[in-house]
Amino acid sequence: MVESVYSLFAVGDMEGFAGLMATDIVWNEAEGNPYADLNPYIGPEAVMSGLMARLVGEWEDISVTPHEYVVERDRVVVFGRYKETWKATSKTIDIPFVHSWTVQDGKLVAFQQYTDTAALVATMNDSSAAGGVTQSHVDALEQVALVPADRSLVRPEDGVMLADGTLLIADQEHGLVALSPDGAKRPFGNFEAAGYIHEPPSRSAGPNGVALEPGGGHVLVADVLTGAIYRVNSRTEQVVRIHQHEFGVNSVRRDRSGAVWFTQSTENNGPDSEARMFEAIDTKPMDGALFRLSPTNDHEPIPDLRRMDSGFDFANGLVIDEERGYLYVAETMADRIIGYQMSSLTGRLSNRRVIAEVPTPDNIELDAAGRLWVASPIANALLVVDPDSGEWSTAFHPHTEEHDRLMVEWRRRAASGEPRLELFGPDMWSPLPGLVTGMILTTDGGPIYLTGLGDALVQLTNSEQ
Repeated sequence: MVESVYSLFAVGDMEGFAGLMATDIVWNEAEGNPYADLNPYIGPEAVMSGLMARLVGEWEDISVTPHEYVVERDRVVVFGRYKETWKATSKTIDIPFVHSWTVQDGKLVAFQQYTDTAALVATMNDSSAAGGVTQSHVDALEQVALVPADRSLVRPEDGVMLADGTLLIADQEHGLVALSPDGAKRPFGNFEAAGYIHEPPSRSAGPNGVALEPGGGHVLVADVLTGAIYRVNSRTEQVVRIHQHEFGVNSVRRDRSGAVWFTQSTENNGPDSEARMFEAIDTKPMDGALFRLSPTNDHEPIPDLRRMDSGFDFANGLVIDEERGYLYVAETMADRIIGYQMSSLTGRLSNRRVIAEVPTPDNIELDAAGRLWVASPIANALLVVDPDSGEWSTAFHPHTEEHDRLMVEWRRRAASGEPRLELFGPDMWSPLPGLVTGMILTTDGGPIYLTGLGDALVQLTNSEQ
């Protein structure tokens, strides 16, 4: 049976290859392998779509040649060599491998890879790679600090950087806080005057999505627990509540026409808003939605609320690529990102499609190359997606055995429909300060900051710098 794996792969019979696998096969890439970001891959679909599709999308002329088989009871260990070419640079590698297979009841039930991961990483992170995509691979970014050092933030779910280097961060106590380049922290804007109230446990606010408007003069803040959308002048710090939605607002953006777009994750409001929001993870009410508020100037209330799409399994991050005419929405519990063609002038959306299937996408950001950076709270990772091809890779993932164990259980429960919320805990996000929900991309090769449900930001830099 194991011999047939290699013969089927050699002729490109991926359907036959998948047919040899048990429905609950546990597949692990070698530690340090960039494709170990989703270890363990559980089931044939995860192996084929989560691993093999990425391999054939990024490599060509792939050969996996076995040279020796060692068999003992249900274990088969194979010694051989990989030879393949990295498409981005046309650089070819020729490295040894050891594969450990377990066979039970006529099916492949487990796989463990060992190989020269240093050679893989060096090839995939080659500085000559086209399009500057090298930073999108696992271990290309490394953690250097927690910001601020005193870990005094309160639920910093998202944020932005101003032109002077100041970070504006969602903060449950104040609405927004400013972190200056010298490390000083202070509340930013008078949110209380705009109706912001955070008095737990009776009344809790939840500043979540934070986004710069085109031009950078104002910042929008969405409240995922109360449904308020605030507009903050980045110079005067004036705060205005420009819209009050009936349910929580997760992410908000303004396009160049002046229209405001936002996502509703689920129909949560009132004193139990937070509990109702998290309950949607298990109950799957499919009541997430995308809305558009028509354009207006700075001095008029925003009229004409329109529901643009609905039926999402927890709509989350939202980003607009006006240069190319696209709008993207993260659908967290469906493990996918939805894309639309978009007209800023009319607000019309068309050609709805799934642009990428990625684990639990939360907040998303667009970089200068048109790629999507995606925070994945359950994978505990920062991902990078090519919206044209749907290919994605991992920029940062602090691997732990405890997280691997939880991922296996998460996927098992997802397949069986069992509750998953109870799996949330420190083992899911360790060694990070909290569940990852977003990121702040900076310019000119500056650091990237992870945001989340903790008490500090995680500062990341390119490991090659």
